[in-house]
Formats: sequence, structure tokens, C-alpha cells
Amino acid sequence: MAAAGSLIPCSAHLPQLTAHRRAAWSCSTNQGYRSSRAARQNLNVRAQTVEAPTRPNDTASSKGGKQTPSYASLSDKYAIVDAAGTQMLLEEGRWYTCNRLQAEPGSTIKFGRVLAAKENGAFSSGRPYLENATVEAEILEELKGEKVIVYKMKPKKHYQRKNGHRQPLTKFLVTKIST
Repeated sequence: MAAAGSLIPCSAHLPQLTAHRRAAWSCSTNQGYRSSRAARQNLNVRAQTVEAPTRPNDTASSKGGKQTPSYASLSDKYAIVDAAGTQMLLEEGRWYTCNRLQAEPGSTIKFGRVLAAKENGAFSSGRPYLENATVEAEILEELKGEKVIVYKMKPKKHYQRKNGHRQPLTKFLVTKIST
């Protein structure tokens, strides 16, 4: 930044300046040199408020409509399940992947560790699990995840190891949520 009281050239003569600024420039554009304080005052940009375009499901309408968040699911029925070491939010009719489950493709499994569930607008949570709540799913396939490169190195010791790892996964389709 320019120091207080230093001169700033007008925009018409900026390309003509040399690296050392040997001489003062005269300007015929009536702007000439301005002090840095005046330049800062003229360069202030006024912020304009711009409204984001609204979509019908983003916000409540002016007539008192129900507000729905952007992360809301399309279905009103879901369950949060502890499966293969992770907690997953599951909906009926959708497929998911998790760490490898000990089941054959084509078989049906039941998740009994249901942490919470929502059905017809009623939300219920367990302590820690819901009693008599299960999620049934059909195993679609067994697959591998993306390759992760594991590289170990100790500097100045000539030790380098490079390994790849692909996590075994299971793809399943949720068929029924019962609470």
C-alpha cells in the first residue's frame, strides 16, 4: 500500500510508469495525481445486496407455507441403524454400501441395532436401541472400494514401502423398515 501522503497515478498513465518513478507525471485527464487518502475514498466499493433465487421447496412461502430444509428426504419413513461399525440413515427402496457383511449376495438380512426411526411423522429414539424395530435388506453384491495408496518412508535411512488397499464392501437394498 502507498504511504499516507504519497501520490498515486491516474489510471490513464499507469502503464507508462517506470520502475523507479523518476519524474512526476503531468496528466491531461484532469485527474492527475491524487493523494492516497483521496484514492481510497474514491475506490470504496459499495456492497449491493443480491437476493438468491428462490425455489418452491427452499423456504416458506409468504402465505405461511411449511418450511422444508434442503437436506430433508423425500420419504417420511427412515431409520438410523448401526451396521458394520458405522451408523447409517436408511430409507426404504434405496441401496447403500457398507463394510463387508458376512452374507451371500441374494440373501436377506435384518439389522436389529436400530438407534432411531421416523414413521408417519412420529420420531422415536432408543436407549441405546429401539426394541422390536428391524430393518430388512437384500444383499445385492460384494465389491471393493477405491484404491488407497499407503506409502511409508523414513528419511535418510533408505526405507520406502508402497502398498495399495481396496476395502471390501457390500451393497444392499433396504426392503422393509418396521418399528
